[in-house]
Amino acid sequence: MLAHLLGVLGLIAAALLLILGLGITVFALARGDRALARRTGLATAAFTALYLVGTAISVGAAPSRVLPLGQELSFCGFDCHLHVSIVAVETDEDRIGLVVRARSDAKSEPEFPQELQFRLVGKDGSVLVPFQEGKTFEEPLGAGASAVDTVTFVAPFAGTPYSLRVVSRGLPKALLIGPANSRAAGRITLGLGDSPS
Repeated sequence: MLAHLLGVLGLIAAALLLILGLGITVFALARGDRALARRTGLATAAFTALYLVGTAISVGAAPSRVLPLGQELSFCGFDCHLHVSIVAVETDEDRIGLVVRARSDAKSEPEFPQELQFRLVGKDGSVLVPFQEGKTFEEPLGAGASAVDTVTFVAPFAGTPYSLRVVSRGLPKALLIGPANSRAAGRITLGLGDSPS
């Protein structure tokens, strides 16, 4: 939770510095002060590049883990109230159905599990999208409630060991520095019972 809060505060501070730098650059150009515009423009571009490198390093430095079947992943806004776990695995000849529970421990505000992206990840690096993408958890989750839904993938269960990667969609979370970055958080996956942890 602290890492997420620090990541959000860092993104807000970076956005404010970017706006300030661009504002000074435009103001300097309007006044005809090309030297000041060039310096602030270069400093703003350098800061933006450093921030983006920081997000890339966050993703590269994040550990990869597979959580055992039944353990939860937590997702944070300003605090971490949405938790997701696999409660059962249903297999057919060429389909894997994952029964996924979304649980909220919020006190009053709803959570939105429909904003989560589900991908089946093979040990060989293969990534599969759900059979009906976007149909999982269509309704908001009330405070203190839980819901169960099934995510189905077209894949033989006897194939490579799989795990479920769940990330929050959207650009803001992909721009956070640290473990709260959605791509860094996506390196921790949920095991199906056939994956080594």
